[in-house]
Amino acid sequence: MQDVNEREFCIAVPVKESRPLVLSKGDQVKVSFIADMTRYEFTTMTRGRRHDNIPLFVLAMPEDYTRVQLREFVRVPTTLEVKYARLPLEGKEPVFIKTDSLDLSGGGMRILIKSDLAAETRLMIKFAVPLKTGPQDIDVVGRVLRTWVDERTRLRQAAIQFVKISRKQEDLITRFLFNRMSEQRRLR
Repeated sequence: MQDVNEREFCIAVPVKESRPLVLSKGDQVKVSFIADMTRYEFTTMTRGRRHDNIPLFVLAMPEDYTRVQLREFVRVPTTLEVKYARLPLEGKEPVFIKTDSLDLSGGGMRILIKSDLAAETRLMIKFAVPLKTGPQDIDVVGRVLRTWVDERTRLRQAAIQFVKISRKQEDLITRFLFNRMSEQRRLR
């Protein structure tokens, strides 16, 4: 967006599939852009064209807009075997509980739990991501953001944020999720 005032703003010529879109005065346009980890969406009208070193379209300032806070990481529904344990006191061994994941991102996961966990509880979490080169073990520390019982399934769940994860582990998770999303798109 360029040359913004309270009534209108200008945009460079939009491109779709490597081709410039031609807009005419009066065309209704759906606009979506990202700024500061937030996506803004609105519908507006084309008011005309202008040329300031580059061709621009003049659009009316919208009456209202939708603002969506973006996640740093994309969550992908996936079921993996997970083991978790509360961080043990010094000198004590952790007691791991087996469960399943419900979704996974580079920044955390949602898991099934048998008993409630308080928010902010620190957990040791172990799981493996299946890659084409073979399963890759992931050992991280996470903190419980919240827990709840799903109304539909009646199963207790916990949202976990990874607080101690290496760049390599994050990259392995991201590669797995990218492969999983590609598979899901092919199946549609």
